[in-house]
Amino acid sequence: MKSGFATERLVALLKCLLAAYLITGVMLVAVAGLLYKFSLGENVVDVGIIVVYCISSLLAGLFFSKGAMSRRFLWGMAAGAVYFLIICAVTFAVERQVHLMSSSCITTLLICTGSGMLGGMLG
Repeated sequence: MKSGFATERLVALLKCLLAAYLITGVMLVAVAGLLYKFSLGENVVDVGIIVVYCISSLLAGLFFSKGAMSRRFLWGMAAGAVYFLIICAVTFAVERQVHLMSSSCITTLLICTGSGMLGGMLG
């Protein structure tokens, strides 16, 4: 693998993740607004957060796989996995603990990587 190609893919990944997190921020603000306006229950908010993760990971995988010549689904899955790892890093920075083997963490990993892979296949 040429170092120019690796640098190019890393820059593309960072741009895609930045876009995904901007989209995540906007959508989470929308969920918070709906929560405030309609006094939604915890289950509805949980579903909203899952939808936000799905859409953001899907778009990250879609955008990141655009520059790949082959195996786009793997590039999309990589984008979803890195998206998840950043979520874990932020969670650790805020809470000083991450339960990586909890069912919700594993579910979030599967959602992010699966959505990223789907985005890669659509790209």
